[in-house]
Amino acid sequence: MAPWPALAQSAAFNEQRLQELLQNNPTTGRPVDSIDELVPLLPDELRSNFTFVYDSRSPFRDSISPDYPRVILFTKDGRFVLTFTGDKQKPGANLLESISFDPESARFTLRAYLLPAAERTGWRPSAEAANCASCHGADPRPVFDSYPLWPGFYGSQQDTFPRDRLGAKEYRDYKKFLAGPAKSGVYRGLIFPAGSAVSPYIDPRHFNPDTVEVSPEPLRFLPNTRLGMALTELNRQRIYRKLTEGNGFAANEKQLLAELLDCKPIRAPPAQAVAAIGDQLKRENAARLERLGLRRGDPHPDRDEMQELQFTHELAQIDQVAARAGVDKSDWSMALEPGSLAFFDGILSGMYGRKSYYLKEDLIFEMLEHLREREPAFAPYFAVIKAYDELGYPFGARIDVSTALRACSLLRAAGAPRERASSGDVMRTGATAGR
Repeated sequence: MAPWPALAQSAAFNEQRLQELLQNNPTTGRPVDSIDELVPLLPDELRSNFTFVYDSRSPFRDSISPDYPRVILFTKDGRFVLTFTGDKQKPGANLLESISFDPESARFTLRAYLLPAAERTGWRPSAEAANCASCHGADPRPVFDSYPLWPGFYGSQQDTFPRDRLGAKEYRDYKKFLAGPAKSGVYRGLIFPAGSAVSPYIDPRHFNPDTVEVSPEPLRFLPNTRLGMALTELNRQRIYRKLTEGNGFAANEKQLLAELLDCKPIRAPPAQAVAAIGDQLKRENAARLERLGLRRGDPHPDRDEMQELQFTHELAQIDQVAARAGVDKSDWSMALEPGSLAFFDGILSGMYGRKSYYLKEDLIFEMLEHLREREPAFAPYFAVIKAYDELGYPFGARIDVSTALRACSLLRAAGAPRERASSGDVMRTGATAGR
């Protein structure tokens, strides 16, 4: 039989394979004792896709620091995530946590493994720390901020270290970490991609501080961006599943899809609803900047703003669809805060002519995909653009809006609002670049 490392590289690594590995280190034939021992045994895909958290809101916040950040490992598609702390002297050491996604049920599952090295110390997680639902919700989802700001993560601003007060401090802390703790312990088995002085993040010398848009080529040095893109694509499947559980969804699905597509006659959300969304976003944005550590007088470039601030109308439409479907959308976002409006994943798409389908496109994708599975007549209107196939990344599947819009006639025939006239519109984008 092939040794474990060879097997690990040849097939998708998942929860079952992790459990098998934890029970049998192929080198010793015994259960894996510690995180130090585990990391080198993991497949390269996990060891080379990672990011660090130095300031956390999790129950283990006191065990996480700039010198000993929490590690988040993830598969390229985001379907399997492992996380652990790095300070052996602090509670939480040698506790391994996982998040796995099942596409059949469209559910995330969270598990925790207390390794023997932790058990020998007599430590056990507190009731708060053991209650995953307190942070991740009763219908669990990853907790992750939306692009382009991840307060508490290294590379917190667009996966790099801008040359301002906050970026400079984070840069100094990260270089200190790289020169010291990163060379030992749980960090030693990680595979840092070559080509950046601050790997796995993008070198600040190659960062354009005047834009939130980046070209796709350096995607391997954008771990926070990649993880957000992959998780958003999974979470939208979870959102669709939650939509289908609403009392008003099945009878109105085609009409709701028509509304998201803006098929005529357009059911526009009330102006006061759009204004309320804008006010909530301003409060969320201010709170996120405060978490980042922004002080009065600090430069406040537009690039640090929540991108969702530009999409109040789209968010109001999503809110309207959730209400008509009869579902609670308070846990749709992956943000920690209930009812958050943070959804943007960082992929530039969603435009058709001068019309924006940002954020809505994820719901359109899921609704149209499932509709064509049940009713083949809708199949011609479901076309997918894969933004990052050429770069080897399995996320980035976006709906081709121009093709989807042609479904308006079929939706109208099914009793939904009449088709939106689109003659003369020109396809402008289609998930062609990373943000």
